[in-house]
Amino acid sequence: MRQVTPLGFFSSISSQSRFSVNAEEIKKLSGQMPVHDCSRVAEYLRRAPAIIALMGYTEDVVGKKFGVMGGSAIHSDGTYYWRRDTAEYVETYRTGLPSGFMEHGAMMQWSVPHLSDAEILKIDDFFESLRTQS
Repeated sequence: MRQVTPLGFFSSISSQSRFSVNAEEIKKLSGQMPVHDCSRVAEYLRRAPAIIALMGYTEDVVGKKFGVMGGSAIHSDGTYYWRRDTAEYVETYRTGLPSGFMEHGAMMQWSVPHLSDAEILKIDDFFESLRTQS
């Protein structure tokens, strides 16, 4: 089992309706991502492997500007985990992310580390342990 850190409320493994309760918090973070970081951070978020692939379509809970197929799927770089649609919030609203994640990404030069199948399975085991605790 490989423990990974949630990326704030963007790590919510929940339905669209449950995730929508975060709309006001996301609005408060809008405009906090430096313009020069948005594209590379969004690409990093998208390129990390999916750990939990979820079907479904998510819609922007802030301003209805985008929708994402599989938006509630969970991605990870082996250190943090987040929802697939996090990248769109960063690109569309310049949504700020936790400083620890930003420092981690900068240290990685926004290059997603390769995770082997075995590493992905260890991260999946972590999520399985969370499900059994609930």
